Parts: sequence; C-alpha cells; structure tokens
Amino acid sequence: MHGKDAGTEFIRISQITKFLSDQATDFSQPFKSLIGDDAAVINSQDLKLTLFASDMMVENVHFRTSYLKEADIGYKSMATNVSDMAAMGGFPRYATISLACPGDFDMQQFYYGVRKACEEYGFHIAGGDLSSSELIVISVAMLGSCYAEPIRRSTARSGDAIFVTGPVGGSAAGLELLLANPDSEGPLADIHKAPKARLREAEAISRLGASSAIDISDGLIADLNHICENSHLGAALTDIPVTPGASMDNAKYGGEDYELIFSHQDQAIVHSTFTSLGLRVPYMIGSFTDAAGITLLGEDVVIGGYRHDF
Repeated sequence: MHGKDAGTEFIRISQITKFLSDQATDFSQPFKSLIGDDAAVINSQDLKLTLFASDMMVENVHFRTSYLKEADIGYKSMATNVSDMAAMGGFPRYATISLACPGDFDMQQFYYGVRKACEEYGFHIAGGDLSSSELIVISVAMLGSCYAEPIRRSTARSGDAIFVTGPVGGSAAGLELLLANPDSEGPLADIHKAPKARLREAEAISRLGASSAIDISDGLIADLNHICENSHLGAALTDIPVTPGASMDNAKYGGEDYELIFSHQDQAIVHSTFTSLGLRVPYMIGSFTDAAGITLLGEDVVIGGYRHDF
C-alpha cells in the first residue's frame, strides 16, 4: 500500500504484530521479537540442518471464498508449507507470510487461522507484508530443521516397500462436495478445508531411516511418480487405502491430502517405530521396482494428478 493508504497499512501491521506477538519470539532469544525491524534476526546455529520452502495460494486458482473462509485460508496457507517440512523428515521453525487482499477481507480472522497453525505446529511468524489486490494472494516462506538427515525423492531403492501414512482421496471428495454446495459440512469437507500436516509421522520416518519421502499435494499417483522419476525406478502397487466416502479416482488422482508417502526396506521396523510413538501404523501399498511406470495389481496406471485450478 502506498500514499494515502500507507497509514492504514501501518495501523494494520501494528494490530497484526500485537496479535501474533507471542508467536513472534526467537526460540534462541526468548525475549527478542522477530517482528519490528526491516528483517528478522535468527540464530542460524539453532536451525542445524536447515529446510527452506515457499508456496502461494491464489483465489480462484487454489480456493474459492464461497466455501473457504478467512480463518480457513490463513490456517491452510500455513499447513501446506508445514507439510513440505514434514515431507523432508523435518519440522518448521519460522515463517514469513505476505498477504494481498481486497478491502472487505477480514484480516483478523485470517491471522486467527495463521496463529492457530503456529500453535498447532510449533513455529513462529518472523514477518511478512501487506498489499491491496482485487483477488486474495498469499505467499508463505518457511524455514525449518531436520530431525536427522533430510529425506529426499531421489534416494528410493528398488525392492523397498512403499507406505502411506493414511487413507487418501478425502480432500478431493470434500472439494467436490464444496463446489456443489459451499455450505457442505462433515468429515470430507473438513479434510479439504483444514488439512493436517503429518509432523509426528515425519519424526517417525526420520527415526526409521526412510529411503525416500514426499507429501501428497498433487495426488498419490502424481507424487509417487515424482519419487519414481527422481530415483529412476517404477512402482508396483498392490493396494490404495481410500478415505470413507471418497472414490478410487479421488484416491489415485485427488490432491491436497497431505499424507506422506515414504519407502523403507523393512515393514517390521516401520511398524515398531510408528507404534512406539503412538502413531497409526502406515499402510504398505506396494514396492519400488526396476521397471519403469506404475502398476496397480499388475495393470498399468495412467500418470496424472490434481490441477490447482478450476
């Protein structure tokens, strides 16, 4: 915002800073605020192995305000970035968030959703920016740390079992309901509006030494194929766990479930590690192979996934 709007921007920034004040404190210096200067000062030694991710959400491309309210948008914009940390076997520490929106957008509710994500996932807001726009645009940048070594897409091994941390397809089924009726309620709508990043599961896959991992943002088949392409492997699937109320197509190609796909050579180790942390045991859905492509019960699977547009 510039010119006559600058005073309004400063007032809003002050209000946001106060609202997020207990979420804007440096971990290594508990009484030092991260917000208030031109840049946040962070003790990089405290971050150990550092993860960095950024993402955007754009109205009418990633969501519609007919079914996603301001608090939902704030929470989801953060949770999707947290999921990128989890996909690498890590967790978030700091984030910046920039928001461009129309004048009638309820910023207080938006930052309520942001703060809820901060509290749920244990990270701090380190700054951001505001601007005016006809459409809502959110840009998030996030810094995180690894539990151990970062887990990559390119290190899967032929013969490793493939696991997914939960049933899939619920978000896509929820989106279908919300597009048909924006007032839809229930478990499927909730999965789409408020996705859960799998941070505790990320700790488990890090502990057990997973050979590869990715989060499901574009769809199980599309994201599994990312691992296949980066690791120069194929995949033979024997099962896909489907969220109750979703279809098999939702499960294969629907995006934004944010469950984790990962691989490991020993199913018993996976079972015991997740059980020891009090987590649901992941579903084993197949294994990586030397043959290119993805099959399900021996039949070739069309490679495709969720497109973030309407």
